[in-house]
Amino acid sequence: MKISRLLGVTVLATSLLSAGAVAANAASVTLILTGNGLTVAHLKTNEATTMTVLTRLLGKPTSSLLNTPGLTNCGVTQNVAWHELVVSFDNHRLVGLSFGPGIAPALKTSAGLRLGDTLTQARAIYGAKLTTSTTQGGVWFASTPSGRIDGFLNPSTGRAPRPTAHIATIDVGVVGCPAMSP
Repeated sequence: MKISRLLGVTVLATSLLSAGAVAANAASVTLILTGNGLTVAHLKTNEATTMTVLTRLLGKPTSSLLNTPGLTNCGVTQNVAWHELVVSFDNHRLVGLSFGPGIAPALKTSAGLRLGDTLTQARAIYGAKLTTSTTQGGVWFASTPSGRIDGFLNPSTGRAPRPTAHIATIDVGVVGCPAMSP
């Protein structure tokens, strides 16, 4: 009896410590986004693997995995979120990631671009490989060796963006219908 109670207390304590470690780890993890997804989960990775890896790093999702029937024709059948990181799947394969606006979880591109950086900073990082458009109020695109990274700018004016415009979102892959994403 004493051994089983001790075992039960040990298992409970280990579970609580593990949950606390995951939460603490999520606060200290910085995800790295490439043109092919995350360094820990590339585009086309299966849903189960992606969910396991991100849950291990970031803890439980803040929004459950939900079907997206309105986006099926746009290449997205399910979305799940960890704060401002929305992860998109199509037929149980990772197809896109959209981050922002916000600060959690910490994320940057492999070249070092972060949300809130100015267009001047983005141009210093990506040089001529970074372009902008007035489409949808103002968007940016960066060509990288592993694929395209893009997002929205703030302020979103519909006019040529100023050098002081800020990176409002960072996206890769399919994140919705063309009218809904850059």
